[in-house]
Amino acid sequence: MDKKGVILVVDDEIEVTMSLKGFFTAMGHDMLMATDGKSALQIIDSISLDLILLDVRMPGIDGIQILKHVRKNKPKTKVIIITAYDKEVKEEVEKLDIDGFFAKPIVLSNLVDRIRVVLDATKSTRMYPTKEKKELPSKEVPKARLLFIEPNPMVYGFTCGFFAGKDLIKGEYETKVVFGGKEALKSLYEFYPDVVIMYDSLFSMDDVKDLAGYFMGSSHKPKTVILHGLIPKGQFEILELEKMGITYCNQNCMDDEGFRVSNKKLVDFVAKQCVKHGLVKN
Repeated sequence: MDKKGVILVVDDEIEVTMSLKGFFTAMGHDMLMATDGKSALQIIDSISLDLILLDVRMPGIDGIQILKHVRKNKPKTKVIIITAYDKEVKEEVEKLDIDGFFAKPIVLSNLVDRIRVVLDATKSTRMYPTKEKKELPSKEVPKARLLFIEPNPMVYGFTCGFFAGKDLIKGEYETKVVFGGKEALKSLYEFYPDVVIMYDSLFSMDDVKDLAGYFMGSSHKPKTVILHGLIPKGQFEILELEKMGITYCNQNCMDDEGFRVSNKKLVDFVAKQCVKHGLVKN
């Protein structure tokens, strides 16, 4: 069951504040609101809050000052930034440690998902500061968090288990596997993958499009999304995937001649079995 929380919305745009307050109240949360920094600080200092939805650009006491105050005096309170995108603002709030960042206009379903993760989490959901990066060795061995979305453990073992074999891979990876799209959405915010890898046969093209849109529009956008499978894609399909921000890996390395030889072996084998069991004459 989703945990309900005490949430403060801080935004000088009254329409935004009232909309968020009304929406999340209907979902069962205890909602408070402030349309200026002074009022926000009074609430923060007087009430125990689970989460603050915080705008940055406000007159007087702005969101940066509020965030600094929260981190100093209420370090356990979760903070999600909701503001007009500004690269400098994003870089500044990242340094102060936040639990989410959404640029206006926000996709409400994405915010709902993130709030669910933040309130349900039993461990830190802080997205920033990012983990300190160690210097790569001279050969520049890639290091990344890989999230596999597979149909079942058997397929994962055959196709992706190789990433655990140090003698086979050309990098150092931290991997996680989920079996289905729903778990993948949750893992996006708990595992923070750099690369999302989806099995082609598990999804329809519409499902792929929906998942890709979610991944690319999330506050933790992976560096790349890869679709992999054994069936070659046509040029049109490749272009459609690229428009979604997806690259396709065709794992079928067999050319037409190899495919013919492989099937010929099967034909011959079946024929021998039929002769053996008296189904046909030799």
